[in-house]
Amino acid sequence: MLLWVIGAGVGAFGVALLLPALALRALTREAKDVAAGDVLVYATGNQSGSPIRTDALAPGDAVQAFPQGKSDNENNLIELVRLSDDLPAGLVGYSAICTHLGCTVLAKLNDQGDIHCPCHGSEFNPAAGAAVVRGPANRPLPSLPLQIAADGSVLAAGGFNGPVGPL
Repeated sequence: MLLWVIGAGVGAFGVALLLPALALRALTREAKDVAAGDVLVYATGNQSGSPIRTDALAPGDAVQAFPQGKSDNENNLIELVRLSDDLPAGLVGYSAICTHLGCTVLAKLNDQGDIHCPCHGSEFNPAAGAAVVRGPANRPLPSLPLQIAADGSVLAAGGFNGPVGPL
């Protein structure tokens, strides 16, 4: 009888440890990354969730976007910049997560036309592959290849060309 009670106690202890671990595993979800073919939608504002069309962006404009249905992964935040009327080359996309400490860059370009991180002042040149213009960031923002659909909506043509955020 004593062996049975000890065995039941050990079994109950094992179940008590296993159930919370299984519950936590069920709560975790796989984050989906931006991929080729994803439609890019406005990340904020009154158009949040609506597809971004090239005719809504004038040269010098910048907006932040998410791949449609993948906004739960903050590393998918994209900075879209319309550099010129020459499409598709005049439209570029970069990660909106600063490579210094992972802050979100500002959606609008600064007076010099650069992408600015408000946390520590890093600046990136969107016309030069998001190269660092001013640190403390020590590497450019990862770029995102883009394509334009027949209706003018902006699509991802692949994933980011490097790791998002700080290394």
